[in-house]
Amino acid sequence: MKKYLGILLAFFTVTLSLIFNQQAVSAASTSNVNYSISAELPDNQAASNISYFDLKVAPNQKETIKFKINNNDVKDHTYKVAVNRATTDSNGVIIYNQHDVQPDDSLIYNIEDLVKYPKEVTVDKNSSKEIAVDISMPKEKFSGVLLGGILVEENNQINGTQTVKGVTLKNKYDYVLGLQLQESTDIVKPDLKFVKAYQTSNQGQIYIAGELDNDVPTLEKNVSVDAKITHKNSPKIVLKSSKKNMSIAPNSNFDYPVNVNSTNGIDKNKRLKPGTYTMYLNVKSNNGNDHWNLKRNFTITSKQNYKINKKIPDRSKDIWIVLGVIAILISVAISVIWNYRKKRN
Repeated sequence: MKKYLGILLAFFTVTLSLIFNQQAVSAASTSNVNYSISAELPDNQAASNISYFDLKVAPNQKETIKFKINNNDVKDHTYKVAVNRATTDSNGVIIYNQHDVQPDDSLIYNIEDLVKYPKEVTVDKNSSKEIAVDISMPKEKFSGVLLGGILVEENNQINGTQTVKGVTLKNKYDYVLGLQLQESTDIVKPDLKFVKAYQTSNQGQIYIAGELDNDVPTLEKNVSVDAKITHKNSPKIVLKSSKKNMSIAPNSNFDYPVNVNSTNGIDKNKRLKPGTYTMYLNVKSNNGNDHWNLKRNFTITSKQNYKINKKIPDRSKDIWIVLGVIAILISVAISVIWNYRKKRN
């Protein structure tokens, strides 16, 4: 009898262990970076109290700007160089690490097309090298700003490599020097449009994205968004979100997210049912001097939810599976005990 109970107990323990076992992978540790970059600011620098390029230029102007890559390591290194147009990520942060991104329809001049530079540079150990970027301004005058960044990244980086529970994590480091070009300091009137709202997901997070389009060549600063989502023609709020201290790059799109679920916890399996909804965005920028009240309807279909659930399984019914397994195990245990006693009698 004890033998049967021991086998059942072991099976019971292993089964529950397989159901509930999860492994967490911590972030890789950082290490020192053995290089740096520095700008050599020219005479037409618009502001002298900053360390990046903010240049006052003129139509058809040709100019060469320079910066240094400082290799502080005891061996030679090769670095990738790229001038990238500024874009906006879903956190409302301006980024400069993506090249040749599909431009907004409102963009007239792409800063990536106005520059020439070496795409790869080798710097000897414990030394610095001066890098030149040639700028050719368009013949026609433009208003606002052209915003980008000079990105430098070391090739074949091995910084911060760490293996955690069989998973290899690697940190890659890069530096960015801002590059802003403007012909006039005249203020361009902000213009923010709400293009569309839609449901999407990323890395276990389901969210409703409100696509905002900054379709003028001006940088939107100190942006705050208060968002709410209701069923269409209903005052009841089903989701809401707010965020402050964001920015939107000139002539760029910004997908503001309102989370549907959480990546862990009790809301992990939360979903919006199929139907038509309305997303409201109350947007302020430039310390509240500019203000927009925007809204868009969007629809969630059963097909869309099915596709998302394929990527992010809905585990809300797992507890019933666990209870079912437990019930089966109990039934097996009762059956074994009953048969054992029957044989003894």
